Amino acid sequence: MRLLACLPLVLLGVAACNASPDASDAGTPDAEMPTSVRVATFNIFELGTAKLDERDSTGAPSNAQLRAAAAILQEVRPDIVLLNEIDALPEDHALAARRFVAEFLAVGADSIAYPYLYSAATNTGELSGHDLNRNDTVATADDVGTRTHGDDSWGYGTYPGQYGMAILSRYPIDTAAIRTFRLFPWKDLPNAHIPEGWYSDEILAQFRLSSKSHWDVPVLVGRDTLHLLASHPTPPVFDGDEDRNGRRNYDEVGFWVHYLDNSTAIRDDRGAAGGLTSGRSFVILGDLNAPPDQPDSHYGNGPAIRQLLDDARIQDPPQVTGRPTAFFNRGTRADYVLPAASLRVLDGGVVWPDSTTDAAGAARAATASDHRLVWLDLALPFARR
Repeated sequence: MRLLACLPLVLLGVAACNASPDASDAGTPDAEMPTSVRVATFNIFELGTAKLDERDSTGAPSNAQLRAAAAILQEVRPDIVLLNEIDALPEDHALAARRFVAEFLAVGADSIAYPYLYSAATNTGELSGHDLNRNDTVATADDVGTRTHGDDSWGYGTYPGQYGMAILSRYPIDTAAIRTFRLFPWKDLPNAHIPEGWYSDEILAQFRLSSKSHWDVPVLVGRDTLHLLASHPTPPVFDGDEDRNGRRNYDEVGFWVHYLDNSTAIRDDRGAAGGLTSGRSFVILGDLNAPPDQPDSHYGNGPAIRQLLDDARIQDPPQVTGRPTAFFNRGTRADYVLPAASLRVLDGGVVWPDSTTDAAGAARAATASDHRLVWLDLALPFARR
């Protein structure tokens, strides 16, 4: 498929590249249509502007972590990748993502171009004006850079835009059809697990479900559309007996079940109600902070991720099932690429080289992040099995 050159746009507080469906498909012979698409997620560990600003004596970007992460992406070469923990600064949500692409990915012998990019506002580091952790202190702008600031923000972040998300794509993003749910109230989620008595009615009227955001980003692949259902729920820890983070994690993960149900309780940030209509092709992806065996965030049918893994509309491909994706806790599964059950998976994996057989690869992965890149190849067209 012919790639279309474009520049990221800033529209309605959203940074993205825009192309119409007709521009991508018109006049493209069937022989040139892609037969598969590689989709990945990668928590890139606090990719901030300070790391991007590091330079060597020649003025070239020099941050070792970002160089290692870029080398992994250049080797795996996903067509579409969700990056977690990348700055989405209020003044330009996509700045860090654009710089990472231009300065680290689109350079060198193995360069890879991502002409389409999407990022948007995040709840992380946005002060609530309330004492959310009930320590008798309300954080202010003077607390930026501290845990105090993060604990009283709608999503934990020591500064606005920390731990954001970005989608990089070789295929056009249908920006007009993107839906975001950053402002959706936690209390409006059906059967929400809000800790009883922890938050006042005033706080609950404003409290957002998403610790970062939830996105439905349609990508135009050949003559097909793939809905990327992206999120990065809060870790289910760093709280007390009220389990406010565990409960929020459970409901952030479970949001996608209600979205697939096309629940009218769901409203996007423009006020439109409802979820994804049946028959659409989708992939749920991101650092969900929800291991299948985690002792925290147990409600309903068990650990939070069981809400997705036990849903007949969603598949957990054998190429990635049971594979640890994060280094902490002696190796745990936190990152997921979960396609619709109707999609055919050709291949996939987790980039976690064995240190005994590939010491250099293992060292590179450890340098790049405390998470590992997860990828799947999906067959095209997206016909039902």
